[in-house]
Amino acid sequence: MEASAVASLSFLVGLLTTGAVPLSLSPAESSASNVPFTLRYVPGFFKQGTASVDRPTANPDHFGLLTNVSWSDVDIYIDMQAARGVQAKLFLFLRHGQGIHNVAEAQYGTEAWERYYRKLGKYTDARLTALGIQQVVNASDKIDTELQNGLRIEGVVVSPLERTLHTSMIAYRHHDEIPKHSMEWPRETIGICTCDLRGTISSKAVQYPSIDFDDFWSDADPWWSPNKRESELHIDDRARIFLNRVFYGHKSTHMGVVTHGGLTNAAMRVIGHRMYSVSTAEVIPFLLEDKRPFA
Repeated sequence: MEASAVASLSFLVGLLTTGAVPLSLSPAESSASNVPFTLRYVPGFFKQGTASVDRPTANPDHFGLLTNVSWSDVDIYIDMQAARGVQAKLFLFLRHGQGIHNVAEAQYGTEAWERYYRKLGKYTDARLTALGIQQVVNASDKIDTELQNGLRIEGVVVSPLERTLHTSMIAYRHHDEIPKHSMEWPRETIGICTCDLRGTISSKAVQYPSIDFDDFWSDADPWWSPNKRESELHIDDRARIFLNRVFYGHKSTHMGVVTHGGLTNAAMRVIGHRMYSVSTAEVIPFLLEDKRPFA
């Protein structure tokens, strides 16, 4: 095997094993990441992440495809990069529909929510509201339309919280052929807020038998703390680990991700995507490629 190939293989193994155990919510956090990460966003295909065009309003048509750009153009780019030895993949992020915790924060205000309400047990592993369910039904219709227009989705990775699991089942309800796999990594910001404390994996596996939960190492939540909230630096590293594991650990080049606003914002920060406010049940595409120089 050539030296460059050996180096690439070693780098890949490192990416896949980084963070194989739970991240520590330690009080002493470094100001710089030690997670190997070379994935970058590719502009020029979607309005949300292309600086030369104005930021669109929420839920742009065709998930933000630029005028005169099609899903076929995205596929052609991925194939052309592969021919050059560069990995490129499309991640279609979907934020969950409105949850009961979203309603509570809007009702009581952020200050009161953070001071008192977010600690209440009734918001534990927050479920979707009736409006949230309808929002996801609307998102599902849009996904169906874009799949008919040439969008490809080969697999879906889902956060294990109730609102994201439920969202994934509704969003892809017409596509049982697309496998769903849950992972701990794409969860919402961890700690203090009971809405982000997940239930047991054993109960979720019974409730959602079509979702694969084999990735989990703990039945109970191993990360959530009632006293400490995850920092931005920490969730950014978690986003790096998650993106590494899906990008390099899956053969598929077109992946759906059902996740949360906090994790989506972290992903935007680490891949070099300009900030864009993602609404509940909104889809945002990320075209990513590995920017490592090849020997």
